[in-house]
This record gives sequence, structure tokens and C-alpha cells, in this order.
Amino acid sequence: MLIIVVADTKPFRTEKIGTILSTYSIDDIIVLDDTLSTIADLEQYLYPSLFTITAPLVHARFILDTKEKDLTPVLLKKLMASPTTFLFEELALSKPFVTSLKKQGIEVHTAEPQKIPAAKNNLFGVTNLVTMSSKKDRWMAYQTAIAQYPIEAILGMLYWKVRDLVLKEKDANGQYHTLYTKLLEAHATAWQEGTPLALAIEKTLLTY
Repeated sequence: MLIIVVADTKPFRTEKIGTILSTYSIDDIIVLDDTLSTIADLEQYLYPSLFTITAPLVHARFILDTKEKDLTPVLLKKLMASPTTFLFEELALSKPFVTSLKKQGIEVHTAEPQKIPAAKNNLFGVTNLVTMSSKKDRWMAYQTAIAQYPIEAILGMLYWKVRDLVLKEKDANGQYHTLYTKLLEAHATAWQEGTPLALAIEKTLLTY
């Protein structure tokens, strides 16, 4: 018998595998993993010992992975016909391979792909960090921006935002005028000394 559980989410694998293992005695469970075992090692467990009453379950963890081709049609048929239950736990397998296994009547459990919301791709949003009072929020917003855009694009937007705040007389304490000056100085110093511009601007944003 052959069962395969495939998911990159550990909770899904844990739940499915836990349900399967709960029907076996701990003494009947054999665990193999990719560090010490290969697919070829499974053949030695095809036939249970004559001295055992129940057939064991072999829990093979991550031994397929990139070695799908090693699970040949001949070996696959042997595993399916064996009284031993072979439980494969895998992080990922190719779709054609999984489809082929299902067509052969093999029990395959796969997790639904997680829907990850698309990241906002708005360069103008980086300007919001200028008016954030919390340094932590400023730092997080800057890290998000720097992961999406080149520092030159970000710096251009920062110059525009700070200058706009000054011109619209929203700079009663002169802090934005000072910030504008510091950004220019950091830009020039980074260019003259060859230091990372992104780091220089980050320090400036966190010190005003």
C-alpha cells in the first residue's frame, strides 16, 4: 500500500500524517529520511518479518524530492502490492508526477495552494514615511520600499515630498527643511565616499 502526503505547510502534513499513524502501534512504525536513506532502501521493507503479526508502516520523509525518477514503475508496483504501508511525506512534487500517481489509484493528499495577496506596487506610498512619528514605523516602511524599488527612485520621491511640505508651510518647526538638507548631505557624502546610498538615507530618516 502506498500513501503520499505533499504540502509545503507543516500543519497540513502534521494533521494528515498524524491521522494515518494513529491507526498503527508505535512499534510497527519505521521512520526513514533523506539523510540516511534512499528510495532503493525501501525494497528491504516490502515483505514483513515472519516473526511479526502485523504489517509495518514505513514513514519515508523527503526521500523523493528531486529524485522522482528513482521511483520507477517497477518499484512503484512493488510498493503498491506490498502488505507494508509506505507513507511518503514530501514538501513538493511535480504536478505531472502527482497526476500520474493519482491515475494509478494511489492515495495522494495535497494542500490547496495558499493565496498570497499581491504586494502593493505604489512608489508614491513611500512618501508617507516622512510624516510618520514612530521611528519603527518609518524603518519598516523604508525596508518595504527598498525591497521593491531602487534607492534612486525612492530618494527622488522623498525629495519631492519633503520639499512639498516645506512649500505648503506645513513646517512650523523647520524639521522638514532640516530633513531636506540632511538628505542632500547624505546623498552627496555617499557619492563622494562610495558608501551605500540606501544605508545613508536610512540613517538620515531615523535621526530626524
